[in-house]
Amino acid sequence: MNIEFHYYITKYLAIKAGFDKDESEIIAYSSQLVDDNSFQFSIETPEGIAYENYISQTKNITKPLKKLLRIYLLFHFLPGNPTSSKVRRLDGKMHLLMTSPASSYSQEIFFESTKNDNLFSLGIASHMLADTFSHQNFVGTFDEINALNGVWETLIPNIGHADAGYKPDIPNLIWFDPRLIEENQTINNKERVLFAAKKLYSNYLFLTSFPNNWSEVKQNISNIIGDSITETQLPLAKKQQNERIEKFKSLFNELETEAVYDKYSWFSKAVKQKIKLLDDKKFILDPVKDKFSFKEDYEKSDWYNFQEAVKIYQKSTTSKLAPLLAQIEIREW
Repeated sequence: MNIEFHYYITKYLAIKAGFDKDESEIIAYSSQLVDDNSFQFSIETPEGIAYENYISQTKNITKPLKKLLRIYLLFHFLPGNPTSSKVRRLDGKMHLLMTSPASSYSQEIFFESTKNDNLFSLGIASHMLADTFSHQNFVGTFDEINALNGVWETLIPNIGHADAGYKPDIPNLIWFDPRLIEENQTINNKERVLFAAKKLYSNYLFLTSFPNNWSEVKQNISNIIGDSITETQLPLAKKQQNERIEKFKSLFNELETEAVYDKYSWFSKAVKQKIKLLDDKKFILDPVKDKFSFKEDYEKSDWYNFQEAVKIYQKSTTSKLAPLLAQIEIREW
C-alpha cells in the first residue's frame, strides 16, 4: 500500500470506527511514517545522552541482507500462510516466508500491539496488516521466488516486490503476475484495497465496540478510488493519485477534520534545530553530519513515542516469528 491507504484510508477507517480525531491522526500518521522512517538519528537528550532510533523502511534495496530482513519481514512482508490458495504458483513452489493477507501471524501481532492502548503501536500494526494484502505472494528477503519475467526485471534484486515496481501499491491498478496459477494471475488492486479496509475496519471495531457501518465506509472508499486502470495506463497513476487525495481531503472536511500529512512534522516538533527544506518538498539531511538535540519535553513528543513504539513492535514481532525463522536458519538480524 502507499500513502493513500496508510494515511488517508486508515484515518477514515479509524474515525468511522469510533476513534476521536486526535486518536485517528496518531494512528494514521504512525501508519504512514513506517514508510517514511528511513533515517537513523543520534539525537542528544537534555541529559546529554545520545538517543538512537530504529528505521522501519529503507529506500535502498541493496542494503545488507541482515538489515533488510528486519525491516521488510517485520514491517512490510510479514510471513503468512504458504499453503493459501491465494499464493498458488505455476511452478508449484512454496516459501515459509510468503506473505498472505490477514494471516494468523498478522492478526496475532496486530492485537498484541493493542494490549497497552498505545496508538502509535496500533498505527504501526495497521501498516503491517494492510501490507499483507498488497504484498501478498512476495517474501521480504532476497529470493528467486520474487522474480518476474522480463529483461528489466532481471536487472533488479529479487527482494520483496522490487521486480513489480509500484504496481502492487497503486490502488486502482489491474496488473498481471505471471508467477501465479491462471486463476490468480490477474490482480485487481481495488479489490485488495477494499478487502484490506474491511479487515482493518473490523479490527478497529473489535477495539472500540462502535456500530458497524461498513456499507457506507466501503462505498465512500470505492467512489474515491474510482475506475480501475491497466498497466498500459500507468502514466496516469500519479495524476490520479493526486486527484484521489484531494477527494479524501474533501471527505475529511465533511467529517469536520483535516487530513494533511507532512512527514517531517513530528520530527520538527521534537527537536530544537530547524530542518532544511528545498522547495518545501525535498529534505536535505545528513543524519551523520547534522547534529540534533531534543527539546525539553521530547518524551511527550509524537516522534519520540512513535520511535519507542517501533522498538517495542520490532522486539515483540521478532519474538513471535522466532520459531518460524528458526526453521529456515535465519538467526541474525
